[in-house]
Amino acid sequence: MIKNIKDIYSVIEKHAKEKGVAQIEVYMSHIEEEDIKIREHDLDAFGIAETAGYSVRLIKDGKQGLSFTEKTDDASLLTVFQNAYNSMIYMTPEIEYNVLPENDTKSDEHYEMIDETLKSLDIESIKNKALLIEQGIYDADSRIFNVPSSGISRYTSTKSIINSNGIFKSEKKMSIIYYGEAIAKENDIVKTGYDSYISLDSNFNMDEFVQSIKDDVIGKLSAKGIKSGNYKAVLTSDAMMTLLGAYMSLFSSENIQKKMSLLEGKKLKSIASNIVNIYDKPSIEYGLGNTNFDSEGVATKDFSVIKEGVLQGFLYNTYTAKKDRTLTTAHALRHSYKSSIGISAHNFILEEGEDTQKSLIENINNGVLITDLMGSHAGVDVLSGDFSLQAEGFRIENGEKQARLSPFIVSGNILTLLSEIEMIASDTQKNKGRIYTPSVAIREISVACD
Repeated sequence: MIKNIKDIYSVIEKHAKEKGVAQIEVYMSHIEEEDIKIREHDLDAFGIAETAGYSVRLIKDGKQGLSFTEKTDDASLLTVFQNAYNSMIYMTPEIEYNVLPENDTKSDEHYEMIDETLKSLDIESIKNKALLIEQGIYDADSRIFNVPSSGISRYTSTKSIINSNGIFKSEKKMSIIYYGEAIAKENDIVKTGYDSYISLDSNFNMDEFVQSIKDDVIGKLSAKGIKSGNYKAVLTSDAMMTLLGAYMSLFSSENIQKKMSLLEGKKLKSIASNIVNIYDKPSIEYGLGNTNFDSEGVATKDFSVIKEGVLQGFLYNTYTAKKDRTLTTAHALRHSYKSSIGISAHNFILEEGEDTQKSLIENINNGVLITDLMGSHAGVDVLSGDFSLQAEGFRIENGEKQARLSPFIVSGNILTLLSEIEMIASDTQKNKGRIYTPSVAIREISVACD
C-alpha cells in the first residue's frame, strides 16, 4: 500500500509522462477528531473520526483536470489520474492562466504548529473538563433546568502539497473546541443559550465560559421589546465578526472578475470610515487560521485590505492573479481535498482602537447594543451589500446598558455601516473563528421589532 504523498506523486507522475502532461499537483488533507459529548452528568458519546484524501490536478495545453481519491493503492491512483485527465477534455484552454505556482523556496518545508500542553491532554482529562462544563452550567443558576449539549472536540489536521515545479510543503496543526448549551425557565418563559470557545492551546477559563452561557440564557428571560426606528448602535465583537464574515467574499479577486462584488472599480477609493483598517495576517499568536502556505503551496504573507478607510486591493490565487497580470497574494483555499481551489483570507482582522466597549456605550444617549446577529446565510445580499438580520442585544439609554431586548431585526448596507463607524474598541474576541473584530460604534442602524 502506498501511504505518503511523495510516493503518490511518483505514481501520478509516471502516468502523466505517458500522456505528455508536464504540470502535476497532488494535495493531501488529513483530519483526526476526538469528540466527547456529555449528557446528564455522564459520557453521552465518545467518537474518534478520521478523514483523509488526495486530490490530483493536471494541466496540459492550458486545460486543467481535477479528481480525488481516499484510496492509495496502484489501481485507485490510476483511476484518479484517468479521471483528472479525462476531465480536461471538457475544459476551455486558458494557457496564460491555468498554471501551477513556482517554487518559492530552495528546500522542502514542513511545519508542526502544535502546542505541547494541548497535545498532552489525555482523553480522561478532556472528559473530566467536559463534565465540569455541564455541571458548571447547571450550578450557575437555579432557573437552568436542562443542559442539552456540552462537550469538547480536539482536532488534528494535516495538509501537504507537492507539484512538478518543485514545491513540497506540509503542515500539521491542532485545535480544541469547548461548547455548551443551556435551557432556562421562569414562569412560562423558556429560553436557550449557547457558547463555544476555540483554542490552539490548553488554556481555558471555565468560570468565564460558564458565566457567558448563564448571562445569555438568563438575560433572555426578562427581555423587553423595542420601538422600531433608527438608532445609534454598538456592535460587539461577536456581532461585528458575524457581519464582516458574511461579506468577506467581497474582497475575493475571483468575485471581482466575475462581477459578483460591489467593490468592483473601488480599489484605492474610500469605502469605510478613516479609522477603519482591515488586514489579513497568516501568523498571529492566537490565530485560528494560522498557516505558512496556502492551498497551492505559496508562502503566505501579511496583506492590507483597507487602510484608513481606503480599499487597498483584493485576495488572489495563482489563476486570478494571472488574469489580472499581477502576483498571487497566497490566498488560495481548498475546503477539503474534494474541493476545487477558491479564495479566502487566513486571519481576517479589523484593527483595534484604544477605547473600551463601555466608553463606546457612554457616548450614546438613545441606542442599542447589538450582541448577536443571526441568519447571515439568508439575510445578506453580497451583490448589493444590503442585509436584514435577526439580532439580540440591549437597550442603551443615557450612556448606560439597560434592559435586555427581545429579538429584533437590524437592516442596512455593509459599505454604509463601515463608513459610519465612529469609534472602535480594543476588546476583540480571539477564540471564535478566523475573523477578528473588536466592538464598534456606528452612527445609525435601522431597527424593527421581530
